This record gives sequence, C-alpha cells and structure tokens, in this order.
Amino acid sequence: MPLRIERGSRRHRLLRLALAGGAAVLLLGLPHLLGTVSQVDTLSQIAAYSVAILGLIILMGYCGQISLAHSAFIGLGGYTTVILVADHDWPYLATIPVSIVICLAVGALIGIPALRIRGLYLAAVTLAVAALFPALVIRFEELTGGTSGKFAREAMQAPEWFFVNPYTRVGPSIVRFYVIAAVAVLVFLVARSILRSRIGRSMVALREAPLSAAASGVQVARVKIFAFAISGAFGGVAGSLLAIQLPQASDTRYTLDLSIFLLVALVAGGSGTMLGAIPGAIIFVTLRTFVSDWAAALPGFQGSDGGQIVGIISCLLLLAIVFLMPTGVAGGLQKAGRRLVQFTDPVPAGWRRFQLSASSQPTPSADAGGSQTASSPQPENSGAPTKG
Repeated sequence: MPLRIERGSRRHRLLRLALAGGAAVLLLGLPHLLGTVSQVDTLSQIAAYSVAILGLIILMGYCGQISLAHSAFIGLGGYTTVILVADHDWPYLATIPVSIVICLAVGALIGIPALRIRGLYLAAVTLAVAALFPALVIRFEELTGGTSGKFAREAMQAPEWFFVNPYTRVGPSIVRFYVIAAVAVLVFLVARSILRSRIGRSMVALREAPLSAAASGVQVARVKIFAFAISGAFGGVAGSLLAIQLPQASDTRYTLDLSIFLLVALVAGGSGTMLGAIPGAIIFVTLRTFVSDWAAALPGFQGSDGGQIVGIISCLLLLAIVFLMPTGVAGGLQKAGRRLVQFTDPVPAGWRRFQLSASSQPTPSADAGGSQTASSPQPENSGAPTKG
C-alpha cells in the first residue's frame, strides 16, 4: 500500500524541503569525497551536459520538434567563452550572457524552417547545421584558431573569500565544479518556470495535437521559434560551462558525433521530464569517457580511441531502453517511486456547497406499467353518468 501525500500539505512541503536539502548536501560534499582531479572534472562535465540535454528535452520532449544541431550550439557557447577570455580578458562568468544572446538568436533562425517543414526534412536541416559548424571553425582560422584550436591562458580562479582552498591539488577543480553546478541549478529553475507557464503548456498542446492547438488559439509559429531559441540558449550555456571546466575549444570537440550521443542520452535519460537530463548526462559522460577508455585498452584496440565499441554499446543501450524502459531511466524511477509514495490533489475548498442534499433529489417517475407516484395528483371524478 503506497503512502498517500496530498499536494500542498505540510508533509508534502517537508518532503520537498528534505529532497532539496539532500541534493544540496550531495552537491557540496561529493567533490570532497572523490578526492581526485579527474573525478571532480567528470562531475563538472555531467553538470554541464545536463544543461545541454535539458535544452533538448524542452525542444523534443515537450514541444515535439526534432533537432540534431545541438553540437553547434555547444560549440558556439564554448568558442564565445574562450575567445572573450583569451583575446579580450573577460571574466569567465561574464561570457555566459553573451553566449546566451548569440545562441538564442541562432536558435531562432534555425527554428524558422520548422514553420514550413517537419519530420525527416527538419532533421536534415539541423543535421546540416551540425555538420557545417566544424567547417566554419576551420574557415575562420584567425578568430577560432582553426585546427589548432583556441586556448585560454589561465583557468578560472576563485575569489579570496571563497570557502574552498584553491591552493590544494583538487581545490581549483572543486571551485570550477561549484560554479558549474550553481549555474546548472539556475538553468533548471528557469526551465521549470518556462514549462509551468502558459508557453510551456502551449508546447505540450502543440506536441500532442498541432491542429487542435492552433484552433484553440496557440501561436504555433511563436511557440516553435521560442522552443528552438531557448534550446539553443541552453546549449550555449552548456558550451560556456564546458569551457570553464576545460578552457579550450577545437573543431574536433564539437563534431556531429556529439549531437548523436546527446540524442542517445536524451532517450536513455527520459525526454518526458526535466529530471531525465541528469541520468542522461551520466550515461553520456560514461559512454564518452569511461567506456571509450575501457574499449581502447581491449586487445586489438590499442592505440585507437575506442569509438567503434562506444558506438556499438550506445546502439545496444538505446535498443534495450526503448524496449525495457520506454520512458527512460527517469520515467522508470518515477514509476517505481509511485509504488512507494502517491501524491493526491487537494480537495477544493467549499466543495460541499455543490453537493446535492436528500431533499433536492428528484422524485421517482412513473413505472413502466403506468402507475403514478404518491405525490402525483389523482384526476377528479366529474360525476358524469355513464352509458348503460
């Protein structure tokens, strides 16, 4: 028998507060428990890629559009941060709003074709954008560094009042993780507000029934362009966060493979809920880092990057999740959680006023044989004589 908790009740608020507190303690304490630079950097990558996958969840999961251009948005954000820091001595955090504006505009431009095409044709257009981005990076070599890449001279430094000692071996990585995690939490809160707003409900209506949504007054063009724009902006934030974690950018870092693996992570994590971005990012980093290193160490693969094994494992993982957990890891966890705790909607105040009383019940009607009820009047006898 699952535990039933009414939404908005005191127990519900305490449970949410406890979950938020537990997540905060986990974010603050986990880097200190790991103790190595590589492990803390892995946590930073998970936090950054969760923002990128969150943008895909809004666009594909909630709005029902298709995009394979997310690697281009991440690359735009990464190059914007590295160029402003390396060539113009900007602070790292000050580059994030610039990345948002640039990727917001580019995302809106890419969303314009979505007004006329959809399905495979839209996927082909966004695929062309992702394939074109590395070529543009090489073309504008003076700005981007070309095939040699772009590097910032110094990594992000913590202020003196920060509570983490930056002079230890792991200290700088922990500082960068806290900054990346704080920005990621802020982005998740913004996404939560968007999805609970009117435009968020319009996205869901557009996904479920486009014609009915348009007939109901939903501005289809505005909603689609907004979805592409906000998804691109989140991708730009993710690129800036990755540049904070590792201050370099190159054409090989933002290839088409990145978009494909992000799509796999989206399906694996769960596209129907915001929380699917977190397990999706964990799966993404695991495939791209740990599985790749493990595959490169296998007999017969020494000296290679293990990309073939990673591709095979990704396909098998995608097939397994589609058949076993169609809603992704997050959807499976939510389904398991509902067996333990169920949340019920509160009863509206004053609902008893609309309850029918016993006296207001209608009287029973005449039966099938034509007999009348006790309350129905009997016809009076006129006293007229009858014929013999």
